Amino acid sequence: MKRWSQYRAVLLPTVLLTLLMLGFAWYATGVVDRDRAMEQAENRLVQMSQKIDALQSEQSLILDEAQADYQTRARIISMMINTTPTLLETETDLEELRLVAGAEVISVSDLQGVIRFSTDQSRAGDRVEDAFLPAITNKVFSEWYFPDESTRDILLVGTARLDQDGVIQITFKPDDISQLMQSADLSELVSGTQFMENGTLSVLDESCRYMSHTDSALVGAQSPYAPADFSGNAGHFSASPYQSSALVCYRKYRSYTLVCTLPYREVYARRNSAALWMLALGALLDLTAGFCVTSRLHRDQQ
Repeated sequence: MKRWSQYRAVLLPTVLLTLLMLGFAWYATGVVDRDRAMEQAENRLVQMSQKIDALQSEQSLILDEAQADYQTRARIISMMINTTPTLLETETDLEELRLVAGAEVISVSDLQGVIRFSTDQSRAGDRVEDAFLPAITNKVFSEWYFPDESTRDILLVGTARLDQDGVIQITFKPDDISQLMQSADLSELVSGTQFMENGTLSVLDESCRYMSHTDSALVGAQSPYAPADFSGNAGHFSASPYQSSALVCYRKYRSYTLVCTLPYREVYARRNSAALWMLALGALLDLTAGFCVTSRLHRDQQ
């Protein structure tokens, strides 16, 4: 019993010290790893906001250049009709003008906005778009818009007739704009881009639908989050978006919510590795202490 008491008196402090070191390493390394992951997430979110600015600037530039181009085409058509009124007298001449301008349809209205001449005969008698009616009396008027902003496959341009009161309405299929806009598409912002090794990046709209995601197949889908999850302008919380506990860091920017999601198994990978090393070291210390005590007791017996 005395020998066991001596053995315990030596080993118990060693075991307690090992557990204390292990606990400290577990906590300290975890805090450092979490802070490091959050700092990297914040840096990535800032980069995403900068990319959004760059994309929107590119889109604005594309649209400004396109606006100048198509409005110029419309004015040229108006000037040609003004200088050569006979262009409206035959379908062939108006059709040739349409081909030269690269338009789909050219329609010309009277002073009431009713279409009297058109390369598409089915539109004769229709009214021009309401947005273009100011051109009837405003000779410097020129306007354009996309009927469907989501696809932007059709562009309508309206300009004033110079030969008399009326509107020239032109339909274009701006394939060049569509192709350029695709290169500046927000949905491609983080497509295929991971955060660290297993994390994801995403851009959410106001209803928390994915506008862009590391996995492009999720674009347009509803995210597992709710607007209430993003209560501040920036922050973090824990969630299990896809049956895996994860750290979610976010930042609101304009009308978007930018999100970094990183599984906790990766956040704490270094901590877990360090804990295993500390456990191995502690076991080695315990074995060494036990061996020393056993040797000492064996010598005392002799």
